[in-house]
Amino acid sequence: MVILSVIPSVFAEERAQTYSSFAKFVDNVRMLLSFGDKKVKVALEIRDKEVDSAVANTKNGDDEEAEKNLERARKKLQFVQSKVSKDMAEDVKSDVAEALDRVKEKDLPDNFKTYVLEEEKTQLTAELVIQVEGKEGQSLSREMVKDSEGGKNTVDVVVEVDNVSPEIMKIEMRIDEIDNIIEAGENIVEKGMDPVDTSTKTKDNKDVTPQKSNGDADDTFVGPDGPGPGVIDDD
Repeated sequence: MVILSVIPSVFAEERAQTYSSFAKFVDNVRMLLSFGDKKVKVALEIRDKEVDSAVANTKNGDDEEAEKNLERARKKLQFVQSKVSKDMAEDVKSDVAEALDRVKEKDLPDNFKTYVLEEEKTQLTAELVIQVEGKEGQSLSREMVKDSEGGKNTVDVVVEVDNVSPEIMKIEMRIDEIDNIIEAGENIVEKGMDPVDTSTKTKDNKDVTPQKSNGDADDTFVGPDGPGPGVIDDD
């Protein structure tokens, strides 16, 4: 009886840590068939499973597969950044806060610390949506671009407002700082938390920071409602 009672808990733990190719396929089909806020929710669920698998693969010594997990999770976060609505923004902020707590509880390598920056950017983008969307004289654009040097895709978040508030300016500065750290590939353990003097992007003061060149969008961002057929990961 003791053995039988232990087996379900072992299987539950395995399910929480492992994201099989079949489960990945099913979830990506779910995302293809979802729209609007529902698609954002599915993207967050997939991100959770990829991060759990990254942790498990790290513990098993498979750093290469863990890196693939984190890159796929990062792409899902970028989808959330580009599509989160005002109605969904508070839920996204709460979801990210929980995800950050889970990751920070573990002793993980530096690539997870880089990934955490993408989580933080997602939370900040959701806050900008709350601050800006639907308010007269303000607009928020979110566009997938490719860094000309590192070649990494990123979501360029731009606020256009006549008189930017200190709170919005602070959020934009931190988002620019995060983008610069990820693009530069800096050691974030030593440098990532240091303040960086980056300018904001507003209607009155545009493009003082280094430019990113537009590139082909990742397949995850096809169409007005999200991914097209390319959403299903090859690996």
